[in-house]
Amino acid sequence: MRIDPGALLAAGVRCEEAAAALRAQLPAFREFAAPTDDCFGLVERGADELAESYQAFYDELLAFSGDLTAKLTETATGLRQSAQHLGAG
Repeated sequence: MRIDPGALLAAGVRCEEAAAALRAQLPAFREFAAPTDDCFGLVERGADELAESYQAFYDELLAFSGDLTAKLTETATGLRQSAQHLGAG
């Protein structure tokens, strides 16, 4: 089985692009979807139980997005290194 180093490099670039696209959206989500005293992002504040659920959702989505961005970046690095070991770039 032959692995094309160019295909690995291209996949790494796509991972970097996906990470960059996600990273670019996080500041807007962090700012505009953040819960405030009277609303959850764009949703009017309701019961305390809903407030707790929304805060958990907000925190989890930010954590997941950060983790995903890091994993995509790590994957891109690994693919690039593998391609170099196989003789590309």
